Amino acid sequence: PGRLAAVHVTERSRDAVWDSLQRREVYATSGPRVLLWFNAVDAQGNKIPMGSRVATDAPPTFEVKAVGAFKQKPGCPDFTKAGLDEKRIKTICSGECYNPSDERRMITRIEVVKIRPQTSAGEDLGQLIEDRYLVHTCKPNQNGCTFSFTDPEYGKDKRDTIYYVKAIQEAEPAINAQPVKCERDGNGKCIKATLCYGDYRSGEDGCTAPTEHRAWSSPIY
Repeated sequence: PGRLAAVHVTERSRDAVWDSLQRREVYATSGPRVLLWFNAVDAQGNKIPMGSRVATDAPPTFEVKAVGAFKQKPGCPDFTKAGLDEKRIKTICSGECYNPSDERRMITRIEVVKIRPQTSAGEDLGQLIEDRYLVHTCKPNQNGCTFSFTDPEYGKDKRDTIYYVKAIQEAEPAINAQPVKCERDGNGKCIKATLCYGDYRSGEDGCTAPTEHRAWSSPIY
């Protein structure tokens, strides 16, 4: 049920993690350990990672790669119980720990978001924020999903633009994905709503429902 921040690092050290945070080469996920890369590519073929600022008059080219998280085996690894008892594990994470298998979930699509800042206070934001500027449908592949795109309108706009991507993973049951449960009448109308908290307040019910987990990149400015 937790959320994660990820960083691209050159080595597993405190300084390397801090340096990545400073240069904004980071992304977030809704919980699973999805892998995500988002780069701008210049005319010489150099890759400029997420979080960077690029000055160019030419339409930018971008490349994206996302790899789904490992499917989880039920319960917790045996070593978990060396530090926590069953009751504590149940309280902290409903008895489900990071317990990866060797099989990955599929990335189903990648969505590109394009945002342009206002040039005047009254400019319509609805025309400046394109939440799904592009949607790339991915073929099922354990090795992930890769694609490239350009923005031919960039040069015509003659204004700063921000791009970021969202990698969407195939749906799976998740804790607290259905926070409101409805008792429905014969016509399907909700006649009684019950809040579900996904913790001890809801008893054994983890409010599980299918949901599409995702990862969000830092923008390229």
